[in-house]
Amino acid sequence: MKMGRATQHFVDINLERCNGCVLCMKACPMKAIRIMKDEKAHILGTCIDCGSCISICPKNAIEPKTSLPVEGDKGKYTIVTVSPVMYTQFGDEVMPNEIITALKGFYNEVYDQAYMHELFNLATEIHIRERRKDPNTKWPLISPICPVVNRLIYHRFPTLLPQFLPFLTPREIAARELRKKALERSSLKPEEISVYHITPCSAKMISVKQPLLSDRSFLDGVIGINQIYPKLKRPLGHITGDEIYHYSGGIGIGWARSGGEIEGLEGIRSLAVSGIKETIAYLERLELGLLEGVEYVEFRACHEGCIGGPLAALDRYEAKRITERLVRMFGINKRVKFGYVKKLYDSGFFNAAKDPTTLAKANGIDMKSSLERAKEVYHLWELLPQKDCGACGSPDCMSFAEDIIDGLQTPDRCVFFNTRR
Repeated sequence: MKMGRATQHFVDINLERCNGCVLCMKACPMKAIRIMKDEKAHILGTCIDCGSCISICPKNAIEPKTSLPVEGDKGKYTIVTVSPVMYTQFGDEVMPNEIITALKGFYNEVYDQAYMHELFNLATEIHIRERRKDPNTKWPLISPICPVVNRLIYHRFPTLLPQFLPFLTPREIAARELRKKALERSSLKPEEISVYHITPCSAKMISVKQPLLSDRSFLDGVIGINQIYPKLKRPLGHITGDEIYHYSGGIGIGWARSGGEIEGLEGIRSLAVSGIKETIAYLERLELGLLEGVEYVEFRACHEGCIGGPLAALDRYEAKRITERLVRMFGINKRVKFGYVKKLYDSGFFNAAKDPTTLAKANGIDMKSSLERAKEVYHLWELLPQKDCGACGSPDCMSFAEDIIDGLQTPDRCVFFNTRR
């Protein structure tokens, strides 16, 4: 994709706060940020909403977009699904059931998504065992859970698209079923129901607005944990009653941290990778066929997994400690029955609407034009100093050459190029 033909993204740069320091530009794994002539950062390329720029900005000038005030969607029956990361944000003394109970003071219905994680784990085991019988299966299969990784693969590693596990994510499955059940037991109309996901991840919005494996999302939007955290913390100390809303065991809760998803897979040769740089490195290895013997890879763009998301309220290492405590407390055995999940699996309950193998054919790139452009870029790059300093406003000399070819930059932006003439 040429620079300037940007996809939709859900990160905003506050130009009043931005001082053009280039840190975000250097941190962006997709090289999607430029410092333009106004000496401000601009997102001009393929942003995958990884949040690397959010966490590194010293001026707090980069903000994620979410979609709902914490009071709920006024005039609608509002349902929320809760990421298990939420259970790690309030210290050792607050249990998941208390958090769900407190959330019910803001929304009509609250769902413990960690339970769907356990269903998903068992369905994944069934699918992988079935695929072992198919000699055409290309291993390893790739987790579809992280929206950042999904976009990264789509734009930089399209040959790996057929290796996606062909399932909807647990949050999408939960949203679909919650809508259906709300309609069945009430006189509500479809347009009167809204479903949102409470998450630490700023990239969830792109999976809602531009889903890869389905035509549309069953979610209306997302709520950042950091948005609701201050209001939720107040009532948590005053929870009374003994109603049970939390059903998952430690396996479902463990998804909050890196390795949690594969921890729930029994008898599957699997691997967990977290952090955007590590993810890119392992995708490169995977593309070269260097992960022989691995059947499933859990990729997470954030360090330590979802607890490291930019919308989390608590330090990721403290959250990791609490996650592991909750996993031990609630047990490492699934609370779902094989026969029940197998019946759901056979009915297509988990299946994505789109076959991942079709995504690789959807880019429509003109190879001849791409090769001609690549030659122009390389010829220009050879004339540049190749210092990759970023002073020109592009992340490196190769990107600067691409920007000149695409009309976004002019050669005089390079200080070294000017002094050599």
